[in-house]
Amino acid sequence: MKKRIVPRRRFPIAFEDVGGNLEACNPQELFLKLDASPEGLTQDEAERRWRIGTAKAFVRPEWWNAVLLLCSQFKSPLVLLLVVAVGLSAALGDTTNALIILFILLLTGTLGFWQEYKANRAVKKLQALVRTTVAAKRDGKWQKIMLDKTVPGDLIRLTAGDLIPGDCLLLKATDLHVNEATLTGESFPVEKRVGASPPGVPLNLRSNVLFEGSSIVNGEAEALVAKTGDRTELGKITRKLQQSAGKTAFEQGVTRFGYFIMQLTFFLAVGILVLNLFFKKPVADSILFSLALAVGIAPELLPAIMVTTLSAGAERMARKKVIVKKLSSIQNLGAINILCSDKTGTLTTGEAEVHSTLDINGQPSGLVRKYAWLNATFESGFFNPLDEALRHMEGMNAEGYSKFDEVPWDFIRKRLSIVVEKDARQIMITKGALQNVLDVCTHAEDAAGKRYPIKDVRKKILENFRAHSAKGFRTLGLAWKVVSGDPVINKDDEQEMIFLGFIYLFDPPKPDIREAIKNLDALGVTLKIITGDNHHVARHIAYMLGMQKPRVLTGIELRRISDEALPAKVMRTDIFAEVEPNQKDRIIDAFRNGGNVTGYIGDGINDATALRAADVGISVDSAVDVAKEASDMILLEKNLDVLREGVLEGRKTYLNTLKYIFVTTSANFGNMFSLAVISLFIPFLPLLPQQILLLNFLSDIPALGIAGDKVDEEQLYRPKRWNVHLIRRFMTLFGFQSSLFDFLTFAVLLWYFRVDEAHFQSGWFVESALTELLILLIVRTARPALHSRPGRFLLGTSLLLALAIPTIPYLSAGAIIGFKPLPLSLLAGMIGIAVLYGILVEQMKKLFFKKFEW
Repeated sequence: MKKRIVPRRRFPIAFEDVGGNLEACNPQELFLKLDASPEGLTQDEAERRWRIGTAKAFVRPEWWNAVLLLCSQFKSPLVLLLVVAVGLSAALGDTTNALIILFILLLTGTLGFWQEYKANRAVKKLQALVRTTVAAKRDGKWQKIMLDKTVPGDLIRLTAGDLIPGDCLLLKATDLHVNEATLTGESFPVEKRVGASPPGVPLNLRSNVLFEGSSIVNGEAEALVAKTGDRTELGKITRKLQQSAGKTAFEQGVTRFGYFIMQLTFFLAVGILVLNLFFKKPVADSILFSLALAVGIAPELLPAIMVTTLSAGAERMARKKVIVKKLSSIQNLGAINILCSDKTGTLTTGEAEVHSTLDINGQPSGLVRKYAWLNATFESGFFNPLDEALRHMEGMNAEGYSKFDEVPWDFIRKRLSIVVEKDARQIMITKGALQNVLDVCTHAEDAAGKRYPIKDVRKKILENFRAHSAKGFRTLGLAWKVVSGDPVINKDDEQEMIFLGFIYLFDPPKPDIREAIKNLDALGVTLKIITGDNHHVARHIAYMLGMQKPRVLTGIELRRISDEALPAKVMRTDIFAEVEPNQKDRIIDAFRNGGNVTGYIGDGINDATALRAADVGISVDSAVDVAKEASDMILLEKNLDVLREGVLEGRKTYLNTLKYIFVTTSANFGNMFSLAVISLFIPFLPLLPQQILLLNFLSDIPALGIAGDKVDEEQLYRPKRWNVHLIRRFMTLFGFQSSLFDFLTFAVLLWYFRVDEAHFQSGWFVESALTELLILLIVRTARPALHSRPGRFLLGTSLLLALAIPTIPYLSAGAIIGFKPLPLSLLAGMIGIAVLYGILVEQMKKLFFKKFEW
C-alpha cells in the first residue's frame, strides 16, 4: 500500500491573512493558524518562511546586487546621452569610433564598480558585528537570531532593553512594561498582561499585544510573532523613529556640490553645442564632442572615490574599536564641533558605589539600607549602575519578603516602586529623584521610627540633599507605605507616602577623562554634558573634569526658552542638568540650527531619538538594542579617547575626498573649458570624443589611490565640513590657470609647430594628461609637494602613467583613436610646458592655502 503524501502547507504571510483580530485571539488558535508550535519553528522552516512569506523576504542574491552596482556606474544622464549619441554615430557609419568610445566608457565604469564592490563588502563585514538580535526558539532550543530574520510563527523571549521585531501575541509576562512611544506617542511605559482584549480596541488598550518598534522597559516576556514587516501596525502608520531624518551636514554638502556641477556642466555643454552648430560644424560630431566635454567635467568617479575612502576609514576605525553602521557618519564625525555626552559611564567610571544610607537627620539607617536593597533586587528594568551598586550591598537578604508587583521607572515620574509582601502585608517601596519622591510624601520618618509632617522637615531634607550633591554624590530619595492587596498596582498609588531617607552614591570620573577632553578640545570639539542628575552633582563632576566655571542650564529653565532663542543659549551652556528625554532632542536640534555639526553619545532607552536627531549618533556595544539601532556608529569601548581616533579618521576621509574634487574641478574644468573655447576658432575638433574619454579615464586611475593617501598632520586639528564656496574658488583660480597654459599650448602647436589636426590632438593630449597628473600630486597637500609623500598606489600609478602617456601617440593603439607620432622637439615642448605648469601651480597653491583653509 502506497503511503499517502500530504502536500506541505504554505504558511500564512501574516496573521491578518487568515482573518480575525490579534488582540482577541487565544494562543492555541494563533499557533494553529500560523502552523507553529510551543517548541518553536525548525531552522529550515524558519528560513523557508523568511524567504517566501514575509515582507522582508525578498533578498537579492549577491551576484544580482553586483550586476545592479555595475549598471549604476552608467546611470548618469550624461553617460546615457553619450551612449545614445554614439548609437546615432554608429548608425551613420562611424562604427569604429563608436565602439572605441563605448569601450572606454565601459573601462571607466568597471573601474568604479570594482572599487565600490570591494568597499561595500568590507563595510558589510563590519556592520555584521553590531547587528541587533532577539532570542528565538528554533529546533526546540533558545538561540540568538538577527532581528530582521524573525518570521510569523517564531516564539521569542524578551527582556528589558530589547526591541520587539514584529507584532506579537503575549504568551508569558512577568512585570512587563513596554515603551510604545513610537507608535502611540505615550511616553509612560504601558503595562502588558497575558489574556484577550476586546476585538478592535485602540492600540493603547491592546494589553496582550506587543508591537514592532516598541521596546521592553522592564520585565520579561515570551511571545508569538504574528506579523512582520509592512503588515505590522508600525509598518502602516507614520512614526517618529522611522520618519526620514533630515539630511546631515555631509549629505547637505554633497547635494550642494552636485547641483553646482550639474549647472556648470549643463550650461557649458549646451552652450558649446549651440555655438558649434551656429558655426556649421557637423551635427553628429558636435553632439558627441559636447557630451564628451560634459562627461570630462563631471567627477564620475566621485561615488566610487567616496565609498572607497569611507570604507577604508571604516576599516581603520574598526581596528581602533569603532564600528561604523552608516558610512556618511564618518565624515560627519570629522566635521563635528559639538559633542553632547551623557555623564555616567562615558565621563565617569559607570561603577557607582553606595556611600551611605541616612535618615532625615543625617543618621545611618538600617531600614533605608534594607528597603533600598529590596527595591533594587526585585526591580526588573534595564541594567543601571545605581541599582547594581545597591544589589551588591553586603549583609542583605530577602528572607520573609516576596515580590507582589512593580511600577517601573519612567523619565517623567523619575520614580521606581516595588510592592513586597511580608507577613500578609503589602509594602510599597519607592525610590527615585529626591524632589520627585518628596512630591508624593505627606510624612517623614527618622531612624527611631518617629514621624513628622513633611512640611515641617522639608527644608532640612533639602539642605541635606544640597550639601551632599555639592560634594558630587548622586542622591536618591526613599519612601514607603502599606498598600491594600489589590491585584493591580499603578503609578496612581504613589501618594500619601512616608519619606524614609537618603541613598548617597558616588560614581567617580574616569582617571584619564581630563586628558581625553583636552585632546578633543585640541581638535576643535567642545564637550557638552547632558544629564538627568541634579545641577549640584553635575556642577561638581564638571569641576573634577577641569571645567572651572561651568555654565549650567536645567530642564525647568530649558522649558522657558523659545526655540528661536535656544541656539544662542546652548552655545553659552556647558552642562544641561535635570534634563528629560524629550528635551535631549531639542538641545541637539538647537545646536544644529545654530550651524553646528553635532555628535551625541548615548546608550539608554531614552537616548534613541536624540541619537537619530544628531549629525552623528554614537552608542556603545553594551547599550540597549533600541539605542544601538538608532546610532550611526558604535564604540566597542565607552571611551572618549577612542572617539578622538574616530574624529581624526573622519577628517582624513574628508580631506582625501576633497583632494579628488579639487583635481576634477580645477584641471578637468580648465581643460574642458579650453577645449570648448578653442573648438570655436579652429576648423577641426581639438580632441575627438574618444580621446577626451581616454584622457578622463587615465586621470582617474591614480585618483583611486586617494582613498589610501596620507594626510598632513597639521590639517587634522580643525573640524572639517563641506564648503562649496571653497571648491568654487579653487576651481575658478586653478581652472583659469590651467586654461591659460592650455591656450599657451594651443598657440605653440598652431603658430610655432604649425601642426595638422592629428598632431594637434596628440600634442595637446600629452600635455593635458601630464598636467592632470601633476596637479593631483601637487594639490593633494598644503605643504610643498616634495615635502609630503603620497600613498604608494597614488605615487606608483602616477609615475607609471607619467612614463606611459608620452608613448601613447607612438603606439598602434594610439593610431586607432586618432593619434600620430610626435616629433621629439614637439614632445619635449609639451613636457616642458607641463613642468612649467607644475612649478606655477605649486606657487599658486601656497598663496591659496595661505588665504583659505580647507
